[in-house]
Amino acid sequence: MPLLKLLNPDHSPENQQLTKIFKETLEFCPNLVCTMQHRPAISKAFINFNKAVMANEGKVTSALKRMTA
Repeated sequence: MPLLKLLNPDHSPENQQLTKIFKETLEFCPNLVCTMQHRPAISKAFINFNKAVMANEGKVTSALKRMTA
């Protein structure tokens, strides 16, 4: 039994926009993100961190980054 209820990734317009990246790249929103949404600032920071890591600004492709994550 989980200690925290998972929130729906679409429970607010702001979260819909933030979780869009996961739905586009993974085709789902990870449970970790749904749990973090209890603390919106943490969820937002994690999602923005993920966006920065997955940006294709170097030689490593996003496909390889997903495989090693």
